[in-house]
Amino acid sequence: MGEEKAIVADEPGVTRDPLVHLCEHEGKYFYLVDSAGWGLTDDLSELIQEKIQEVINISDLILFVVDGRSELTALDHEFVDILRKSGKRVILVVNKMEGRIDREEYLAPFTALGLGEPFPISALHKQNLYELLDLIISLIPAPEEVSSEDKSIKLAFVGRPNSGKSSLLNALIGRDRSIVSEIPGTTRDAVDLIWDFNGKKYIIVDTPGLRRPAKVEEGLEELSVQKTLQTIRRIDIAIMVIDLSVGIREQEKRILHYIEDKGKSCLIVFNKTDLIPSLKERREFEKIVPQILQPFDYFPFIFTSAIRNYNVKKILPWVDKLFELRNMRIPTSQINRAIGEALSKTNFSKKGKILKIYYATQVDVAPPTIVFFVNEPEIMNKNVVKYFEKFLRNYFGWVGTPIKIEVRKRE
Repeated sequence: MGEEKAIVADEPGVTRDPLVHLCEHEGKYFYLVDSAGWGLTDDLSELIQEKIQEVINISDLILFVVDGRSELTALDHEFVDILRKSGKRVILVVNKMEGRIDREEYLAPFTALGLGEPFPISALHKQNLYELLDLIISLIPAPEEVSSEDKSIKLAFVGRPNSGKSSLLNALIGRDRSIVSEIPGTTRDAVDLIWDFNGKKYIIVDTPGLRRPAKVEEGLEELSVQKTLQTIRRIDIAIMVIDLSVGIREQEKRILHYIEDKGKSCLIVFNKTDLIPSLKERREFEKIVPQILQPFDYFPFIFTSAIRNYNVKKILPWVDKLFELRNMRIPTSQINRAIGEALSKTNFSKKGKILKIYYATQVDVAPPTIVFFVNEPEIMNKNVVKYFEKFLRNYFGWVGTPIKIEVRKRE
């Protein structure tokens, strides 16, 4: 793939959920799925094995990867039996063969598995990978038309560990896609799900939980946090999931600030309403949410319960609306009319000079970006910019998305 898509570490069992990536080789596109290791012995081993079986069922070609530096184990033979029963075509990939790619004597034990001729590679040193890609595209069936121009809506579930992100994802798409457990930190990788629904294509990412940097443990936790931040940078819409029984903490504000800083749209989901059965309590909390969220009160919010499937169906319509709004273009004449109204309500000055806005125009979308041409740019300080952001957002209904304002001096 040419990038560090999955978390890589010496610790076994780093990959939990299947990771999906669109790949291209010699003009041919295919989806590559990286699944968890077979035979993990932690508390989630049964769930993980179910996920692996699901991946086998939907795949056209299986790459069975073994460690060329280790002897075969009973688990390897157990998995070979599963592959045989699946009836799927299999390539036996022997990894960690650096310096031994052409030494057939090292491949003899793997030939005994009966999966055909072993294919030696070194992923770390990128040896024989191109040849492996040639073999893959020669064996996979002709795919449905896949465009390299990605027009899908990219969204991610972000929030603290165990806030219900994976449960909401599963409830949304109607199947158990992401490993769900009451153990915080179950989702370690940012997991891509490609989902076609009602004629639209969504790429949904279920991220690891974000914690305060001071409390992040070394190793996998730190890597997972970095994966989440990387995910936010590449999506369109973040779905911030907050455990209603815990409430909003400073870390949620930090995440929202990061989302805003990167120009992403956001829907805030207060999950686990089932833990607060009192309708009166929820309504009282709903009244103060905008105040609590400031300065991010322009992000819309809903209340859900993934367990009871309450309000889960409201998530996707909001995603569609936010995507439409972040890509909305406003004619220059309408923008200047709105700015004229904004200036009629107040004026701004500094050292005796009054701010004059000659005109403004929208130059980009996602996020909406507007350039102001003014007489004195230094008058357009942070507070003045925020005033126009809020006015334009209310005037055009730009909810849920940051508005970027650039200020230039008219010569």
